[in-house]
Amino acid sequence: MLRAILFLLAAALATFAQDYRGRLQGFVTDPSGAAIPQANVTLTNANTKTVTTRAADENGRYLFDYVEPGTYSVTAESAGFGRSTQENIQVLVRSDLTVNLAMRVGDVSQTVTVADTAVELQFNTTTLGQTIDGKMLKELPVLARNPFTLALLDPAVVNRYSDVSKRNPFYQLSSTGVDVGGQTSGHNEVQIDGSPVGVGSRGSYAPPMDAVQEFAVQQNSVDVESGFSAGGVMNIGMKAGTNEFHGSAYYFGRNPTFNAASNAFTRAPNVVRNHVYGGTLGGPVLKNRLFNFFTFEKWDNRQPYTRVMTLPTDLERAGDFSKTLNRAGALRPVFDPWTTQMNASNNTASRTPFPGNIVPAARIDAISRAFLADI
Repeated sequence: MLRAILFLLAAALATFAQDYRGRLQGFVTDPSGAAIPQANVTLTNANTKTVTTRAADENGRYLFDYVEPGTYSVTAESAGFGRSTQENIQVLVRSDLTVNLAMRVGDVSQTVTVADTAVELQFNTTTLGQTIDGKMLKELPVLARNPFTLALLDPAVVNRYSDVSKRNPFYQLSSTGVDVGGQTSGHNEVQIDGSPVGVGSRGSYAPPMDAVQEFAVQQNSVDVESGFSAGGVMNIGMKAGTNEFHGSAYYFGRNPTFNAASNAFTRAPNVVRNHVYGGTLGGPVLKNRLFNFFTFEKWDNRQPYTRVMTLPTDLERAGDFSKTLNRAGALRPVFDPWTTQMNASNNTASRTPFPGNIVPAARIDAISRAFLADI
């Protein structure tokens, strides 16, 4: 019974997230192209030095599933053959890489190393996607500091958010207000490391730009793991700690001391202030085993604006509208909803004004009266 309960809980948890990790697969062959069965294949993370080993099957095929995004090398070993290594393999968010390893006859102490970058091939999905890598995240200017804005680099993505200048992490619709390969605005799956962060048609959180490793946009994603999506999935892959300490610090500010005059006639200083600052820090806790990554960002914004509002007078709070006038100076009547009369001949309705244009105290809702006391 306990095993069944644990299995159901694990299955339920698995349905809440779309896996963001990648896959690496390929064939191990000899110089003639024949398969080398049972070859030992080792996958090594270049940053954390974590190692995973698999054995090729009888057809020489190997497979590494659930690979964390990052830079890797893969090595094949087998008796009677020299070691074959492929370096600089970039595993991206939700990627499916094929790296075939050709081994030469010789001693296992001999190593053939290929440093070229592997080419990504999508075998097992009909989903179209584009990945924004760390270099683009670092160097492309993003005014609003919202990594989901980079979805607009995909030709299949169309902006439906009314004010691009407000596409910042604190506006809930700014992350989901795009069409991805069709009319999907408000129905996109928004994820961080495969976990959904959307609340209905809105996004709940967008991480700092400096904490993002990669950003993937997928269109026509109809897999069951993307439960909310109408076809568009935006998945952010966060940075992680490595064997070396690394981090960043940044500041973006708007201050009239450094800006041109906002009013060329009065030379009045601009009252707008906008400060965005933060940093990241990652490193080892236990080298080659346990790592930590921390990020912090704060946004201080001051942008005064004027808004004209009409508030009820003391008489109106008590239900007395006998002195409430419209723009023409005439009395603005308040009608009694309980006197509504329908005229079926011309399909109209009419009501009688309250006597003296005063709402009886007994007709004012107690909850409404409590609200009026706070206005």
